[in-house]
Amino acid sequence: MADSADVGASLRSEAVTAFGGLDAGEWDRLAGEHFYSTSDWLRFCTAETGTPGDAVVVDDDAGRCAVPVRELSGLPAWSTYRWNDHLREAGLPLLAPDGLLVGSSEGFQTHVLRSGDRSPDRLERLVGRLREVSGSGPGNARSCVGMYLTTRDVRELRDAGVPAAPVLLDADAWIPVPEEGWDAWLETFPRKRRRNIRHEEKVFRESGLRISHLPLADCWHTLGASAASTLAKYGHSTTPETEMVSMRRAVDILGDKARVAVCHRPDDAARPVGFCIYYESAGKVLIRWVGFDNDRLSGLEEYFNVLFYTQVRRAPDLRTRWIHAGATTQAAKALRGAELHPLWMLDLTAGSPLARAADEVRAYNRRFLERFLDDPRTAGALSPIEDWEAFC
Repeated sequence: MADSADVGASLRSEAVTAFGGLDAGEWDRLAGEHFYSTSDWLRFCTAETGTPGDAVVVDDDAGRCAVPVRELSGLPAWSTYRWNDHLREAGLPLLAPDGLLVGSSEGFQTHVLRSGDRSPDRLERLVGRLREVSGSGPGNARSCVGMYLTTRDVRELRDAGVPAAPVLLDADAWIPVPEEGWDAWLETFPRKRRRNIRHEEKVFRESGLRISHLPLADCWHTLGASAASTLAKYGHSTTPETEMVSMRRAVDILGDKARVAVCHRPDDAARPVGFCIYYESAGKVLIRWVGFDNDRLSGLEEYFNVLFYTQVRRAPDLRTRWIHAGATTQAAKALRGAELHPLWMLDLTAGSPLARAADEVRAYNRRFLERFLDDPRTAGALSPIEDWEAFC
């Protein structure tokens, strides 16, 4: 286990990824089923940002707890992990803009990793170490902030002495898939929705388009145009070559863990209409990156067939029980069976201004929640509602 000076030094060094004094195998046993906390994923985040990553680890004879960490200053300006961007949009008090990000810097999933018992004392020591390593606290111009945390981890961190009010960040979509697969999955929907899904799949199937599931290593060099087209649709200026750099990193670091569903015409497989990069881990398919060549789409329900329906069809063979669909377009995902779980920002800094603005934060969280409750497409998908209401 590295001391705080060692962790701080590695964070200021060249772009390397360390694991708080653990080797990669020990770290991955601790990460368990949490793919976006694994050593390979954290190495990918380091390669993407070019800024070093490390971890803070606390252990004793009865167990261990840990979190990955990274300096916020190394993240690109557009990163959704920049905490003050969220707070400014919410009209909430801002934090010190520099400091330590608790969690990975991509993937929108942060977990406090544990082995052994769930000792509150061990978690309290972890919070203390994070503050020490980050150099945060009253009078210091640095923060220590966890992003995209689960409700359970937020509750336990607050019980361990974190006074700040958590801020709702997003709704995380998870689609449960019955063991029996497609037909059993369809039976979970009302009749009208079931008929609509069947129609969407039929239109796509009869269009002549095909979906091939391949290692990303086999085809990353063909996906740049679709990636750039989708980003341009949402106002991001990029090029196919730029996007392929990131895909090649995923191949080099994640190897055969990186898979892709490629949508193509039978006579033009080398020029995909669209793609969905995903990872398979512990009975889950984790959807990561979606791109479509918008000039070549034909309104043939390409999007949901590539993202979801093909994965549900394959689920029994792969023993897939969950499709992680992530944030954004939650209503459309809820209409296809997604459960929506809350994700939170928690300022671990001692003396956080969010602790002094608890009523203001709760009012914002309530308004955030009510947008989903007022939409009939998402109201029934909030799961469990107690987690959503925990800090409202």
